[in-house]
Amino acid sequence: MIRKIVEKLRGELKDILIIGDVMIDEYVFGSVNRISPEAPVPVLREENKEWSLGGAANVALNCRHIGCNVSLIGLVGTDSYGDLIIKMLEKKKVSTRGIFKSSARVTTCKRRMMAKNHQLMRADLEDNFALKEEERKRLYELMDSLIKPNSVIIVSDYAKGVIDDDVMRRIITKANEQSVMILVDPKGPDFSKYKGATYIKPNFKEFCEILDFLALPREASLSENARKICNILSLKGIVVTKGEEGMTFVSCSEGEEFIPSAKCEVFDLTGAGDTVISFLAVGLLYSLSMKECLVLASKAAAIAVSHLKTYAVSLEDLTKDYIEPAEKYYHDWNQLKNVLDSEKSNRKRVVFTNGCFDILHSGHIHILKESKKQGDILIVALNSDASVKRLKGDSRPIKPLDERANVMSALGMVDYVTVFEEDTPLNAISFLKPDILAKGVDYQAEDVVGYKEVKAYGGEVVIIGWKNKHSTTTFVEKLSQNSEFSEVS
Repeated sequence: MIRKIVEKLRGELKDILIIGDVMIDEYVFGSVNRISPEAPVPVLREENKEWSLGGAANVALNCRHIGCNVSLIGLVGTDSYGDLIIKMLEKKKVSTRGIFKSSARVTTCKRRMMAKNHQLMRADLEDNFALKEEERKRLYELMDSLIKPNSVIIVSDYAKGVIDDDVMRRIITKANEQSVMILVDPKGPDFSKYKGATYIKPNFKEFCEILDFLALPREASLSENARKICNILSLKGIVVTKGEEGMTFVSCSEGEEFIPSAKCEVFDLTGAGDTVISFLAVGLLYSLSMKECLVLASKAAAIAVSHLKTYAVSLEDLTKDYIEPAEKYYHDWNQLKNVLDSEKSNRKRVVFTNGCFDILHSGHIHILKESKKQGDILIVALNSDASVKRLKGDSRPIKPLDERANVMSALGMVDYVTVFEEDTPLNAISFLKPDILAKGVDYQAEDVVGYKEVKAYGGEVVIIGWKNKHSTTTFVEKLSQNSEFSEVS
């Protein structure tokens, strides 16, 4: 279903305008090895910094990744963060004509302190006071020039001072003059300013705040209250997102749609709402049904939260659920290393394990599953046929390399497969430099091939115990002793 919906979004690029609070997310990555002597708090040893676009800028980036001509209206401070936002937007080919600098305020920045992908704390740099007169004048000039017919407007309100009553009223008036649809990602406490927008997309917490603001009973059903909100605020409909419980659309009439959340492993919820409203808006811009828009938005949100940091989801991301086994198999280590370097740049931890994997059994599956749990990306390195013969004897392998690689590549927990010709995987480990070396053996970690090399560059070695002592060699010996099997063979 997703592929068919995505195909409707391809073709001529359409225009979309985002207006709202432009922000940047700063991630300070490091390690914690001690507690401060000054207070009972961890000491983060800073190792590197990364930046992601946030707020309205993240919405703009999402819409650009989906495939739209994107304009963004917002303001930043006359500081390095403001310069960085403009530079990042221009690099992603998002028009910055609507971004202007103000010396009266700082650029909103959310700084997150991260230790091994776990957030220790967040420190915000922001101003949220009312617009200055010169800021408002410049904002209106940009809106007058950039609001065009045959487009969609997304209002990304993070309550940082840009989207006040007068600005929202101006947006709605101009949009109505051009017959332009408006989608709002709202923020309280005053929700009356959104009266006359086309759709609003609160999360469930914000939805409850709207109920309180409008003095509506919380004990009534979501659908009943949503229709009352639509009538009071003159909306065409409302989309309520409820995290893992999915999302519900209720129109001002009797129609409604519920879409369950797409299954995913959650790493970071940052920016999920930006992703949802981006896909809703683009879907409506391309005349998709609301149900199709919700399906896209739900799937895109699941992909976004499966990444650390804010992540702009592309149409290609939506359609790559299944990877052909052949695409996982890399005989050339150089090509595989390029892929792994890209994965690591997205803060993915690479796990490496190896073996003959001649006749796959439940013990192997146990080791592979447990290995994958140690990180994000699992590489399995297979002994070549010649290597297996040297280790196991002339009667092995039973399955040739190509067959073993195909079977291994078909397993969902395995991300990449490669091969080594030597008796041990030492050269492969030294070249690929995995973050974690996992082995299913009975001896100490210090005795594992590659232990010294992995520890030398700061990696980890994990021992995974065998389950029920399964062994391909023992299985083959039993088969060879079975006369009936021998005759059939």
